[in-house]
Amino acid sequence: MVSPYHRTLLPEVLDDLRSLADVDDELVDVAFQAITDLAEHRKTGKLLGDRHISGDLTGTRRLRFDLAGQRPERSRVIYRLRPDEHDADTVEVIAVGPRGGHAAYQAAVARLERD
Repeated sequence: MVSPYHRTLLPEVLDDLRSLADVDDELVDVAFQAITDLAEHRKTGKLLGDRHISGDLTGTRRLRFDLAGQRPERSRVIYRLRPDEHDADTVEVIAVGPRGGHAAYQAAVARLERD
């Protein structure tokens, strides 16, 4: 059995979660479940790259999530595996937020540029 990843959140992710709660408190629970699913190897997000619309997210991944029954999923967890994809022991959450307007992606790019 594979050991679960440790979980870390950039400090700004707490603000992201508060913003989700403004939309619907249940979305926060769904976001935490998505992060738990990543950490426990139940889900894997899509590998991201450098896109002109959102910026360079090379080395990160995204996982879609939303309230039960909502399709397509409107929210994203942007994360990376640390120390790297091949030797990971930690899921580092960079941003959580809506897909609309590429908000989650753009927040992730800004946070990574500052890092």
